Amino acid sequence: MYQYSPNPEASPRLFLLGKAPEQRSISKEHRDSIRRDPGPGQTVCPYSGYIAPDDEFVHRDDVEAVKKQVVWEAEQDVLDYVEGMAQDFNRQQPCGGFISVRMDLKRSDRPKPLVMRQDLLRDLVCGICFRAYGVCAIALFCPDCGAPNLALHFQREVQLVHTQIALADQQDEHGQRELAYRLMGNAHEDVLTGFETALKTVFRWLIRLHLPTQAPDVVSKNIIFQNIQRIREYFAELGIDPFSALSSADLQFLSTNIQKRHVIGHNLGIADEQYSQLTQGEQPGETVHLLGNEIGRFADMCMVLVSVLESWLLPNTVLPVPSRTP
Repeated sequence: MYQYSPNPEASPRLFLLGKAPEQRSISKEHRDSIRRDPGPGQTVCPYSGYIAPDDEFVHRDDVEAVKKQVVWEAEQDVLDYVEGMAQDFNRQQPCGGFISVRMDLKRSDRPKPLVMRQDLLRDLVCGICFRAYGVCAIALFCPDCGAPNLALHFQREVQLVHTQIALADQQDEHGQRELAYRLMGNAHEDVLTGFETALKTVFRWLIRLHLPTQAPDVVSKNIIFQNIQRIREYFAELGIDPFSALSSADLQFLSTNIQKRHVIGHNLGIADEQYSQLTQGEQPGETVHLLGNEIGRFADMCMVLVSVLESWLLPNTVLPVPSRTP
């Protein structure tokens, strides 16, 4: 069933609810992760965490689809009734007379209405309440139990990246080096794109929740999460350092790969002076090396950081938001 979040701050608001197992229960270890006991009665907006009665999430397209279905069914009932009257009338007419009268009914050839789903939604199953659902792009919460599902989304990104790496290796083995390099570059870009989207989505949600007076101004800005120092500055508004758990070596590896993404995406993989100075890697004019195991490590490292991000979405989480001085 189509669902549409009644929260105007949610984006993009559209999602789907699928089936859930007939028998399910929330384990004790997951009790602190949910926002409500799963089941009918209420729905959680997967994009904003807003909770409201199920009826408020009904999508207007489904309402129109139901109306069309009712009209079509009513027309068929009327036609069936008239057709029965015509058959009774014809049976009652005398045979062999000079004049014969027959009643025929021409039924409408209008087909039965069909509901077409044209949106490309990501199909997921909550790992806590096992409800199936579909969302656009990225969402934060399960629409049934309300548990944070950010890591579930990014795990799908990581799986796709590892699949791209495997495809690139296959092309390289068949002598298609240029195609293999392009596939590796796409996989590398996808890691940072997914990671940046996760950072941005969580940051905006936390700002709205913990600093509501500043939220309109902050959310309206075109925030770019492609620089570690800048990312730290953004999250410092909330008293958070997203990279505090990384070692200096891991932090350098992450920084190098973030810079590498810019070269791949904007310079066809050719190192420039800025990249060489920042990473002490390839010289200007040289092709940036892309290794499958490094891209896989990059994706797995971002997966760890996204899991940390998800912990800030848990209900009743208190963040060390710094007090602002005038």
